[in-house]
Amino acid sequence: MSDYFDGRLLVAPPKMRDYRFAKSVIYMWKHDVSGAAGVIVNKPLTSPTFESVCQEGDLEYMSMVSPKIHYGGPAMNNMVGVLHTLDFEIKSTNPVRNDLGFTLDRQAVEAIALGHAPEKYFVMIGMATWEPGQLEQEIAAEPPRKESESWLMLDYDLELVFNSSAKDMWDIAVNQAVAQKTQQFTSRIFG
Repeated sequence: MSDYFDGRLLVAPPKMRDYRFAKSVIYMWKHDVSGAAGVIVNKPLTSPTFESVCQEGDLEYMSMVSPKIHYGGPAMNNMVGVLHTLDFEIKSTNPVRNDLGFTLDRQAVEAIALGHAPEKYFVMIGMATWEPGQLEQEIAAEPPRKESESWLMLDYDLELVFNSSAKDMWDIAVNQAVAQKTQQFTSRIFG
């Protein structure tokens, strides 16, 4: 396989059958021969709170630090991770393209709790994972999946991920992904 999707955005199509991913925008932090993993970046949760996550993990925290917790996906939903800019990095950080990394380590949560947060970040519960070849099959719309149910790919955009509202992010991402795909198609034809 020559084209990995790490560092890109996976966008749920309007006709996504799996309710867990409906209207999701996923940042892919890992994609290689062993499989793929990403985190949903547009689904903030009302519960649990950051304070309750810190209390349950027996972490020190400053009461004025209270970022939203995001639903990262249905896998490993008892784990807390952080998608963040690489101005924060520890040994267990998985650096990805575009100056972002994903850290599944209590040290990352603790740094945020004590006011040493990266410039931009999301605290996530859970993630989305795929077995080797599974994501490629889903993107290629192999049966029984229909092409209208296939994931859309989008180049990573810091403004979209960190500066648009969670409510609007999916609509913007779908429009951008369709525009990118149309441009690629017309470039091949009229090249």
